[in-house]
Amino acid sequence: MKKSFLIGIPVRDFGNPMSRLSAVLSKDQRIELSKGLLLNLIDVFQDSDSDIYVVSNDIKVKEFCHKKNINVIETGEKGLNNEIKSFINEINKYKSWTIVHSDLPYLTKHFARTWISLCISKDIVIAASKDNGTPIIGGSKFFNNFLYGENSFNKHINNLQEQNTPYERIFHKEFCFELDDEEDYLEFLRHKPRWYTKLENTSSPDRI
Repeated sequence: MKKSFLIGIPVRDFGNPMSRLSAVLSKDQRIELSKGLLLNLIDVFQDSDSDIYVVSNDIKVKEFCHKKNINVIETGEKGLNNEIKSFINEINKYKSWTIVHSDLPYLTKHFARTWISLCISKDIVIAASKDNGTPIIGGSKFFNNFLYGENSFNKHINNLQEQNTPYERIFHKEFCFELDDEEDYLEFLRHKPRWYTKLENTSSPDRI
């Protein structure tokens, strides 16, 4: 039975993920880290009354999700912006929703519950990353003008203001800090979340 809250997690690919970390991590390490980040997001949201979908056209992402019993949707569109727009158009009968980037390392079950409560109670809630990207956005009002990358936050705000849609910006680090570049990675190593510590302590090279 369909639930009342929709969670979409866009994942570009597992072929060459997190490319801006290539100076400090090998390709295999970046793939492993990407999978760990995704599994943590699924874990922190899975106890909520939500339908969770990974949105990706990448065959390796789809194979991984099927292996882990994670719902995955292939839209056939090119580019994450168009994939998410198509995803929302196809599954737009939920009362509330959120789109969450897959590289938010500090989200916990507590903050996932907090975020869902905000989305249910507000028209739109949104956070900005350090480059004014949009790591997470959601709400109770239908919105389908998704943009990603640098300065997408400002573009979203301009669009919401043009539509006279009320919004609330959230500043908690858990919703703003993306594991995006070498500087982020060094900070991440200084403040390792629990899920990553567990990942480090497993020994098999095929652990994820």
